[in-house]
Amino acid sequence: MYVMGKEPLPNMTAEDLKQFFADKQSEKDLADAFAMASNKFWWVEDDEYDYDVGTPEHVKAQSITDAWRKLMGEYEHRILSILQGEGIAVPETGRIDVLILFMKRYGYIDGNGWWVKEK
Repeated sequence: MYVMGKEPLPNMTAEDLKQFFADKQSEKDLADAFAMASNKFWWVEDDEYDYDVGTPEHVKAQSITDAWRKLMGEYEHRILSILQGEGIAVPETGRIDVLILFMKRYGYIDGNGWWVKEK
């Protein structure tokens, strides 16, 4: 089991990450971008529950979560398109199994919801 000990990508927005990877086109770069966006999404998603619904703090937390969800989804879509192009069937649910196949190629394992670089 893996536990995320500190916030991934502190002080980085989803737009910052998107810009960082904008000119990087390799599948390895895509795997890195997806891992970073996914880890950050799952980290910030929990913040929404710290505030009462409708408060300014909740609205802000929701906005941050939505931005990371959108970016993570973009990277996931690109990965799934690559896998489909390779003839791999992508299920409607349980897509983690095919994402693991792709991520493993570039040194990542699924550490209980966190993408962890193998040593």
